[in-house]
Amino acid sequence: MSQKKASGELTRKIKRKTLSLGADLVGIASPKAMEKYPDQYQWIEKILPPPGTNAIIVAGVRIPPSILETSRENPRIAQFSTQGLYAKLIQIAQDLSLFLDDLGYRSAAIPTHLPVPMTAEGLGLKAEVSHRHTALEAGLGNLGKNGLLLTPEFGPRVRFVSILTDAPLAADKPLSKRLCNDCLKCVKACPVQAIGEDGKVNVFACAPNILKHGLPGLVRFATEIAKADLEKKKELIRSPEFWEYWQNLNTGIFYYCFECLRVCPIGKKKKTIRKQK
Repeated sequence: MSQKKASGELTRKIKRKTLSLGADLVGIASPKAMEKYPDQYQWIEKILPPPGTNAIIVAGVRIPPSILETSRENPRIAQFSTQGLYAKLIQIAQDLSLFLDDLGYRSAAIPTHLPVPMTAEGLGLKAEVSHRHTALEAGLGNLGKNGLLLTPEFGPRVRFVSILTDAPLAADKPLSKRLCNDCLKCVKACPVQAIGEDGKVNVFACAPNILKHGLPGLVRFATEIAKADLEKKKELIRSPEFWEYWQNLNTGIFYYCFECLRVCPIGKKKKTIRKQK
């Protein structure tokens, strides 16, 4: 792992550039801080060849709360917004990588949502590095009951992208104030009771609901087709459900539940954004 001396001037320059590219939040995490997550740290060590990663830039883009208010009646609006949000994060990561390259530094962006490793262990749900954990270590927020990162500005209504780099950037300190107020609104709002009052999230209950026309649903639907007779197969292939799978596979957007994001009160009233140092 690279151990270059951190440059405050370069750090400020990179943060200003990240914000100018459209990010609402930016922070720097130390690779050393990620050692507490061994399954992620091993990738942080491997992705950039020696001398390796010296800093992790984390950029966040907000989700407007108004978008989520429509999600129970019609998830299409929130899905469309999410698609645009991820496209923006991808563009920020690409442009920032080019900027770092122009400055003579190497970088590697971790995918925002797809693709992720399709392994039996990860069940196709787990990326090499968790953006919520890099954001946590970069001081952008802390974890709530729903397992998502809460930020002072936007609560959980933020998506992140992480860029590994060998640039000598100064790491931010984790946020000391705990943001979750234990209101349990996310626990009560979850339609499949996947969120426990102890803060543990049952991903095997959440995934079939939030990804009902993603991989978990596709496995179930394919199994149903395989077991059906010829006429039933024709009926299933002509069904709106099959068309929904086709549409999702084309767009790459599979989320059908936004309840824990929608009801969380953190960040809804705050109008100011922290000044980036």
